[in-house]
Amino acid sequence: MASIDPAEYGRRIEPLLEQAGAYAVSLLSRRADAEDAVQQAALQGLERFDSYDSTQPFKGWWFAIVRNCCYDMLRVRQRSQPLDEGPASQSRALEPSETLCSAFARLSSEHAEILRLKYFGGLSYSEIAQTLNIPQGTVMSRLHLARKALAAVVRIEDFK
Repeated sequence: MASIDPAEYGRRIEPLLEQAGAYAVSLLSRRADAEDAVQQAALQGLERFDSYDSTQPFKGWWFAIVRNCCYDMLRVRQRSQPLDEGPASQSRALEPSETLCSAFARLSSEHAEILRLKYFGGLSYSEIAQTLNIPQGTVMSRLHLARKALAAVVRIEDFK
């Protein structure tokens, strides 16, 4: 096992924490949960830093860990949520961020995920490809289709 330098790891993740937090909030909707997920990812990343392949972008590796922590938290949330707890009332006007969340909820999981990584996480095509373990060409085509799908959903929402 390689020696892990916590200072080096800290220098690498520190500039990515804000983007990771924005990405986590976009997935989890709750700031406190997002902060917990990013903290958990930071710990897991430190534990796994020796598995990082330095020939690959660090940001893609780091966001894969953040993504997994967020999805773990969502799974726990689903198991612990009472069945009678339905969605909040739709009778009030939605805030802009709620409108975006509502639009994302209407997208396929593939489309929502790739848009979150690009716009909330600020990842490049190659970093998204690494995070999702898919070819870069697939990233480009999914992003194109996801943008079109989001635009269609937003147009529909505008007419409601």
